[in-house]
Amino acid sequence: MRAARIVYFILGIILLAPWLVYNIKVYLNNKMNKKKFPTGRIVICILVSAIMISGIYAHYRFTIGYQIPLVAERAGLLFSQRLEGKLDLLSYQKEMQRQNLSSEGGIITVSDEELDKVGFQQKKTNLLLSERVYPMEDGSMIVYLMYDDGQMPLYSFLQLKQSEYSWKVVLHDVLSQEEFEKLSEETKIKFYHEGS
Repeated sequence: MRAARIVYFILGIILLAPWLVYNIKVYLNNKMNKKKFPTGRIVICILVSAIMISGIYAHYRFTIGYQIPLVAERAGLLFSQRLEGKLDLLSYQKEMQRQNLSSEGGIITVSDEELDKVGFQQKKTNLLLSERVYPMEDGSMIVYLMYDDGQMPLYSFLQLKQSEYSWKVVLHDVLSQEEFEKLSEETKIKFYHEGS
């Protein structure tokens, strides 16, 4: 996510800078020639700048909803807040809907009681995402996540389905160490830190 924000910020500067520099030059030329800067030009400059900013922001929102790793990272970070005790199950589900990461029907996920049994609630964790996205026969995609607290990792997976031009999380479940090791033998799952 951080990389996407940086890319779109730089893109915004690259697109807006020439337009703004051009208008500043016109303004300075008019000032040197003692001409009045036309009001229409000011309005056009503001409108075109607003349209460019809106277009860049709309493309950014499209990208973070359409790129599966970015959707998984956002959902994984919300689940991290749940593991740290900042969100309960209901708040987590509402936040997933608010950020447009799940459909109106919500997501199927692990309960607070099950997290307590695993012993992973109220712990600060680092999020790692699988390097690959794994397609399923029904058209959905699976992304594996690892939450590392420095002692014992917690493994989980997200199942995502495409909804128009974005991906939505339909299932977020926890894997036992044995389940993950069996999966990893078959698919050779490798992780990278979110934000890298």
